[in-house]
Amino acid sequence: MSAVIWTDLICAPPATSHLEADFCIIGAGAAGIYLSTQLAKRGSRVVLVEAGPKTGVDSATVGFDALFGFDHYPGATAGRFFGLGGSTTRWGGALVPHSETDCRPTDRFAAVWSHILSVVREQTPTILRNLSFHGVEDFFSFPELTLQQTARDLASCGLQVQSGLYLPFRRKNLVNLLRDVKGRNNHLRVVYNAVAKEWDIQRGSHRDARIRQLKVVARNGRSLHVRAGRFVLCAGAIESARILLEMQANFSQDVLHSTALPGCYLGDHLSMPIADVDACSLSNAAKLFGPRFSGGWMRGFRFLETVAIPDAPRSFAHFIFDNRSQGFELAKSLLGALQQRRLPLLGAGQLRNGVGELFNLAYGRLVQSRLFIPPGTKSHLQLDMEQLPFRDNRVKLSDRKDIYGRRMVQIDWAISNLDLSAISASARRLLDLWPGTKAGLPALVPRAIARADGHVVEKPYDAYHPVGTCRMGDDEEAVVDTSLKVWGLQNLWLVSTGILPSAGSANPTFTMLCLAEKLAEQFQGALQ
Repeated sequence: MSAVIWTDLICAPPATSHLEADFCIIGAGAAGIYLSTQLAKRGSRVVLVEAGPKTGVDSATVGFDALFGFDHYPGATAGRFFGLGGSTTRWGGALVPHSETDCRPTDRFAAVWSHILSVVREQTPTILRNLSFHGVEDFFSFPELTLQQTARDLASCGLQVQSGLYLPFRRKNLVNLLRDVKGRNNHLRVVYNAVAKEWDIQRGSHRDARIRQLKVVARNGRSLHVRAGRFVLCAGAIESARILLEMQANFSQDVLHSTALPGCYLGDHLSMPIADVDACSLSNAAKLFGPRFSGGWMRGFRFLETVAIPDAPRSFAHFIFDNRSQGFELAKSLLGALQQRRLPLLGAGQLRNGVGELFNLAYGRLVQSRLFIPPGTKSHLQLDMEQLPFRDNRVKLSDRKDIYGRRMVQIDWAISNLDLSAISASARRLLDLWPGTKAGLPALVPRAIARADGHVVEKPYDAYHPVGTCRMGDDEEAVVDTSLKVWGLQNLWLVSTGILPSAGSANPTFTMLCLAEKLAEQFQGALQ
């Protein structure tokens, strides 16, 4: 029996005008769903508020448009989804922890990274177990066992191989975690089509302010007040920053620390292909580094530099296989619909032409434990590098209002000449380390890399991994402390990728989940 109560604010009865809970969580994406379910399982009364509908929609559909001051930032449009599951309705499901590669003693944020990594080490087994992975933590040992001499050859050249885990399609949308909350206590209520609009904040007896309640509204004007002892923003790096900025703008006294900079230092991973696999090495690349399956989970490989270059941005590289077979496209359509919780939209021709190739995919998956890659499939080496922290890359409030009467965000973001120079240098360095055919590895044909002088061909693009907007730390500009409490507010915490100082050498979701689990433990300890 599910312990979750579902409320669509658009059609909620007038009697549903006030709710009370121990915790109010804003945002039903990865962090919000994970934290809500863990708190409910521990016996707390939780209200989870989501701006979007039951299924995932883009930001424009839910009325969360953004304005752009510099370059267009796709992470705020194509990379942002609302509804139950948030961006997990579309994401690839990559679980990769930040590692010791991200901790650099000379880094400005070395202490913050050290704390983040300690939480990741501590919480990794719990996160994997709660996401139904029943193996052991093997992000670095899996490549050593499967690649053996290849991994050793790469290590001798200064490259460490890391393995990522990819959630099975049936579990990629983390809304599935809500179904795991069982029992008769009804500790968890999910209110969707409900946009956070007004915060009732009062000064406490100490310096910090305190939130008493939150008013949420629907498109049709229905509203609901949620009163809770603790509030947690899990609304994503952009929307969480917007909410904090609006809190600051709407109160005569500072509710955050006066020097905190919510919205500033917006960063991302910059991604671009840096080399093509030579035609004579295509089969070898697929054999060595093509995705594999382990106990129902897909595994991929990525490459990290073992020696950190002072002041160089963190980065990682991985092979991409341009599999465009009709069977692969059919499988993507079917599984993507499953992830988005909708019926697949397929044409008769697509079904007819793709069904035969589905056999190859099934055989590869079930018999060979590999993702089938057709012979001759082109592939390339992709580099993902974190942007250098830059204060003027930021989220700020515009004077325009959205359909809910809230101030819209303006995003000032650009890829700087320093970023272009850094990714070019990182690409050259990595390709110089690659041992190639002499070590039995694929031969690579370098591509022209974007340079700061603008003479080239291909520029990097963002990877939809926004960070930095609500940065963790104890310095004057930090927005949250190491316990994820917002500086200046007694009962507001924040869990989003925005707390990371920079993108680091990994996709940010797994690390964010580790921080959410740590926060759930802290709350449980405080309530006992």
